[in-house]
Amino acid sequence: MNRLRAAAAVLLLAVPAAAHPSVKVLIRRFSAASGDDRLRLAAALGRTREKAAVDALLLAFDVRHGSPREMSAIADALGAAGDARAAEELSAADEYLRSLAAPLGGLTAPLQVLRRSILDAAGLCGGEASVQLLKNALNDPDPRMAAPAERGLGRLQVKDAVPTLERFAAGGGERAQAAFEALADLGDKSAADALVPLLGAADALTRIEAAYALARLGREGMAERLEGALTSDAKAGGAVPLLAAYYLCRLDRAAGLAYLDGLMRRDDSGDAVLAAEALGKSGNPRAVLPLCDAASSSDSDLRAAAARALGRLGGERAISTLKTMRSDQNPAARSAALSSLAELGVLD
Repeated sequence: MNRLRAAAAVLLLAVPAAAHPSVKVLIRRFSAASGDDRLRLAAALGRTREKAAVDALLLAFDVRHGSPREMSAIADALGAAGDARAAEELSAADEYLRSLAAPLGGLTAPLQVLRRSILDAAGLCGGEASVQLLKNALNDPDPRMAAPAERGLGRLQVKDAVPTLERFAAGGGERAQAAFEALADLGDKSAADALVPLLGAADALTRIEAAYALARLGREGMAERLEGALTSDAKAGGAVPLLAAYYLCRLDRAAGLAYLDGLMRRDDSGDAVLAAEALGKSGNPRAVLPLCDAASSSDSDLRAAAARALGRLGGERAISTLKTMRSDQNPAARSAALSSLAELGVLD
């Protein structure tokens, strides 16, 4: 890690003339900042995807001496930047954290969050070191660590992971959802035959996950199955139609958007915050409008969730709503809006 950090330090001595002026300002502000401001600025640097911004983040990424909270934010920012030059640094950081697990009797909660951020970032950055890191994490005894490895291998199109992912999908449990989503991202139609029997699984969530993966693999009728689950599986609990609606949003089906919007509008809904989070994670730009409406809800928890979701989606309408939320009377909603604006590069 020291070699890469030293190289980044040399590069930062003079920000290249080609770098956007706003990136230069961000780097200076990030270097001088502390606390929550530094975390917000790290996110803003990552979203620029500029080489000089990545150099600044690599220079600051020191899991041996930095606080786990700050290092998690920087790992997230490196993932957002998607620069394969971060792969070796992320791999070395993960190796260091794993070396701590035995002496500590397992990683502390903040270090677990940090390791998940590192694995998430590796799945976004790519590079040979990232792929090897994710393959090694597939069989981690903690399924919370295996899940980001599965999703990362799917995003990076690592085809030789398909047999392991099929096994995880069929096995159910905490590893299954990530495996289905990874297979969907991989798009390997040879996996479909292994997934079809899971449409009849006893577990309702497994049926939903299988239908989504098969829809992404081109099987007809799967989106309609998900739409049917919005009502027919409601008796199985809120998680089933909620997951179906989330996947429908990812497939850009109006029924999913309408269902989640309805949850946010219902006064008696206990799932309004989860609906807002699902819309943000869906990556569907059509989710911006209902989230902007939710940002004026009387429920401060929902407003905060909407602000976080809008930060994921971005766009002019999202930024306008988030700017208005800077004067929200609720501290959590106001802080979420400020963080989302920073991630979107709006700092003033």
